[in-house]
Amino acid sequence: MMRGNRKTAFTLWLCMAWTMTAGAQQTVESIRMEYQGVHEMIARMMPNEDGETAWPPVYYDLQVLQNLPGTGLHKENIRMFYGELEPEEEGDPYPPHYLQFTTAKYNFAAREFYEEYLYDDRGQVMFIYARTPDVDSGFVVLYELRMWFDNGHLLRFTAKREEGKAFKEIYSGTTIPEMYQSETDRCRQRAQRFLTMFKGIDDNTYL
Repeated sequence: MMRGNRKTAFTLWLCMAWTMTAGAQQTVESIRMEYQGVHEMIARMMPNEDGETAWPPVYYDLQVLQNLPGTGLHKENIRMFYGELEPEEEGDPYPPHYLQFTTAKYNFAAREFYEEYLYDDRGQVMFIYARTPDVDSGFVVLYELRMWFDNGHLLRFTAKREEGKAFKEIYSGTTIPEMYQSETDRCRQRAQRFLTMFKGIDDNTYL
């Protein structure tokens, strides 16, 4: 096969593979693989003991400090990791970005929260993880909540509760029980707010 024909065939194969992937339905397993890949990517961006990184860091880092009535100092650390979309013009060195993964760590008084949000390149949230004490009203009990989505549809929800030094799974299913509804609704709303926040930052950076 001539070199030009091989190149054309390879380009066609890439386009077909991308189309099949874009149209494919997400599963819990495929989302887990995507999540693992993102964490491996992030690990390469973080500095080692010598302050060196395997990959150049590519993310937005935001810290918020506020003194809130009734709870005192509130500190929130948000990191937004982004990917690149196809450039609008061939050869453009600055292709548009999309929000790929967000982490948020924050407190209200002594209560500590941590959240993760995984998105696809269309802005759909695929996975939410929340470590939160705000499930049992009146009690400070730490929970881990996980939600997997395919195009906005809930695939699976799990809840784990801290018992001793470990977390024990207490629910796993395709619906969200009422006791978790308020907290999971809050997380889904934050997933959308992070998209809005990312766009505001991304549209106003230097490039």
